[in-house]
Amino acid sequence: MKDGDIYQLIYESNLESKLEQILIGLMKDNPSPKIEAMIRKFLVYVEQSAESFWTTYYSAKTNEEKLSCYYQYSKNQCLATEVLIRDLNSLSDDLSKEKSAVLKEHKLG
Repeated sequence: MKDGDIYQLIYESNLESKLEQILIGLMKDNPSPKIEAMIRKFLVYVEQSAESFWTTYYSAKTNEEKLSCYYQYSKNQCLATEVLIRDLNSLSDDLSKEKSAVLKEHKLG
């Protein structure tokens, strides 16, 4: 995946439109470097998954093998989404802890 504007990378990833809208919304709501890095990681995984799908698909001999290939691709997409959700939740937890620490420090000071 090439470097560049995160919005352009999302558009060029050929994602399903709902997912594309969610990622763009996520960036607009919280344009932090950490969120952008998580989305870039997700896009790299999605791109690698798509490349793997096409390689396997073109070598498949039967429709059943092609369907199995698509099934694996779908599972990989779900896994990538689960990892992104986990990363976002982890970031949210870290931000909550930081806010609590700042509030405690402010009250004690």
